[in-house]
Amino acid sequence: MPQLDTGVLTHPERLRALRRARLLLTSSSAPVDGLVRLAARSVVAPVGLLTLVDDERLHVVGRHGLPQDLDRVGAEPATSSFCQFVVSEDSPLVVRDAREDPVLRDLGVVHSRNITAYLGQPVHDAGGHTLGAVCVTDSVPRHWTDDDIAAIAECAGLLEVLLAAETSREDIALAAAETDAVLESALEAFVAIELTGEITRWNRAAERTFGWSAEEAIGQHVHELIIPERFHAAHRAGLSRLARGGLPRLIGQRLQLYAVHRSGTEFPVELTLNVVDGPLGRHAHAFIYDISERVIAERQLARERHFLSALLDNLDAGVVACDERGRLILFNRAMREITGHDANFSTAEAWTGERGAPGGGTILGEEMPLRRAFHGEHIRDAEVVIHLPDRPRRSFTVNAQPIRDADGARLGAVAALHEVTERRRARRLLECELAVSRILENAATIEEAGPELLETVARTLHWPHAELWLVDRVGNVLRNAAMWTEPGYEIPPPDLLAPGKGVSGVAWETGQPTWVPDISTVGSRLNVPSLAEHGLRVGLAVPIRDGTGVTGTLSFFGDAAEQPEQSLIALLSGIAAHVGQFLERRRAEDLAEQLARTKDEFIALVGHELRTPLTSISSYTELLLHDHDDETTRSQFLAVVARNAENLRAIIDDLLDLAGLESGYVTMVERPLDFAAVVREVADANARAAREKDLDVCVRLPGGAAPVSGDLRRLRKVVDHLVTNAVKFTPAGGRVEIRLDSDAAGVALRVVDTGVGIPEEERSRLFERFFRGSNIRNQGVPGTGLGLAISRTVVERHGGTITVTDHGDKPGTTFVVRLPAHRP
Repeated sequence: MPQLDTGVLTHPERLRALRRARLLLTSSSAPVDGLVRLAARSVVAPVGLLTLVDDERLHVVGRHGLPQDLDRVGAEPATSSFCQFVVSEDSPLVVRDAREDPVLRDLGVVHSRNITAYLGQPVHDAGGHTLGAVCVTDSVPRHWTDDDIAAIAECAGLLEVLLAAETSREDIALAAAETDAVLESALEAFVAIELTGEITRWNRAAERTFGWSAEEAIGQHVHELIIPERFHAAHRAGLSRLARGGLPRLIGQRLQLYAVHRSGTEFPVELTLNVVDGPLGRHAHAFIYDISERVIAERQLARERHFLSALLDNLDAGVVACDERGRLILFNRAMREITGHDANFSTAEAWTGERGAPGGGTILGEEMPLRRAFHGEHIRDAEVVIHLPDRPRRSFTVNAQPIRDADGARLGAVAALHEVTERRRARRLLECELAVSRILENAATIEEAGPELLETVARTLHWPHAELWLVDRVGNVLRNAAMWTEPGYEIPPPDLLAPGKGVSGVAWETGQPTWVPDISTVGSRLNVPSLAEHGLRVGLAVPIRDGTGVTGTLSFFGDAAEQPEQSLIALLSGIAAHVGQFLERRRAEDLAEQLARTKDEFIALVGHELRTPLTSISSYTELLLHDHDDETTRSQFLAVVARNAENLRAIIDDLLDLAGLESGYVTMVERPLDFAAVVREVADANARAAREKDLDVCVRLPGGAAPVSGDLRRLRKVVDHLVTNAVKFTPAGGRVEIRLDSDAAGVALRVVDTGVGIPEEERSRLFERFFRGSNIRNQGVPGTGLGLAISRTVVERHGGTITVTDHGDKPGTTFVVRLPAHRP
């Protein structure tokens, strides 16, 4: 005999299912008693029952054959029944004689109802819960056959089918009631129609929306009540397509249309159309919502947005805004001009996400202000510099803040950009002028101040290259005095510039500032290909003036084409004026110092180089007058007088020659000549002196002629002075190299020796008149200090250059003379 499992009887889900089954079986018209009677008769049993068992009681919901006193009993204690075991075990219970079973014989029904034999089958609901049993009983012992057990099982199955059907009918009724309640309480109008156009459903919201009651609307054609006349044909055509089985692509979508009120007034509606295939055929329905207020609000909002857009587009400030997801929703005209293109979603990340400028380029300074505002930061007077490709840098101050609603929720962010390029540039240039003044105040020469001065101005302009040129009046060319280039640019050192050549040459020639918006596209006169090839575009040169005229130029080059700006030209002209005043002041100071040195050196010259031969002449003349009648002695004395007189004449000639060359009174006779022949002649003339000192002299000349245009006598004197000095100041056993190179541009003469050299601190004065190195003077070597001064003047009058370098740790010097080639 199975044991009773009370946990199954008290399971909550089973109890809920049990209560629902009791309600259905006791309130329905289902033939429950007939099925129980069928069960009893099929096994020839006097009593048949359908019982449901909960946690405490057994409920009789179907009966057959009970005595009259028990026919109205609806419930018994569950513990006194056989059914509790059927439900607990969810299996059939077959009892032949309960009085012989030690568990069953004590049940109350055995004694009070005289039940001896029992056969019961479990009954389940659709969810699988065991609810009760179909059972038959007898007052005498019975042998239940397999057919008996099967018959009762079939009756239990029929009851389960009956219960499922009743449950389904209740669910359908309940769903229909709930649907009706939902539709009637809905805020949106619900209208259902047959495909003929007749209205079959019309809820309360439809009554409020269209003004027709449900009694008036149901059965009417929908186009006669709510569809504007101009849409009747399209509506009937759509219903015809639905009737033929087609499905419009608008099914399931939210549509905005117009409807008609009972009063005849049209108004906008929003609806969702659906088609349903039911048991009675296809029909359509729609939820319809009056959007009149929304449309009015949207139109008002559109007008306000149009007004706001027009207002913002007329602002000089750039305005950009994003919504709560960081998408750009506002990009006014000024902002489009700043960025160079219209706003689109591809630019949103550039303003709210990654660092960078829309359309390429970079944004310098603060991190993107709109992005910071989007994340909650309030920004005031932040400064940014926007640099787009092929456009100059522009400075802006930015105000930005997040946009929040009354509850503090983020709605987006907005930023406004105000251009301050001119104001910032003017302020920086004024600061730059002060910095330039300090640089010039602390510098001894313009060459010393040049690199720092150029860097200061160029960084202020954000231009990567700058040059300082000074006029060489002797050669009538511009010589580069200083250059600065921003790291990352490889700009070659500049050559000499002729008048009108390049941006700087034009500024020198015209005496006016020269601005070239793009040095790579102008004519050959202003084209600077060496700079354009390295990415430079705009060029600006301003002349430097002193009391004598234009003495040089300041030139600056940027990496983006830029149109002339008069304010910038004026400020740079002011800086050029500072440089001109500095040059004039330094020239006056240098002239005073040079005059002082010249006076001292001239006195030294008179005291030594002139006084010594004069003394010799005077002494030997006195001896000739008073003594020595011997002819041989008189000849020797006269030779000394003549030699010293010649030395005096040479010194005087050099002084006069230098003065004439520098003042321009002395003209030179320029004719075509072979400079190689001049060098060979001078080398041969100094060969004997070199052999006497045992010097290694190496002469290297080009295979052919080296044509130049010049004054033969003066150029020979230049070469002779350099070679003679090399031989004179090179110790015995040293080396002297004379090398001449010639090409289409001109000739280059190098005189290299291993002599005493020149002290570094005195090298800048080497070409001054009367100057002699301290190491030469200390050795007592005679000289006037005029040879190199004359040589430099002669070379420069020929349009050439003369330079000197030392050999580092090794003894000696190298002089280099460059002369232009002969041009027929």
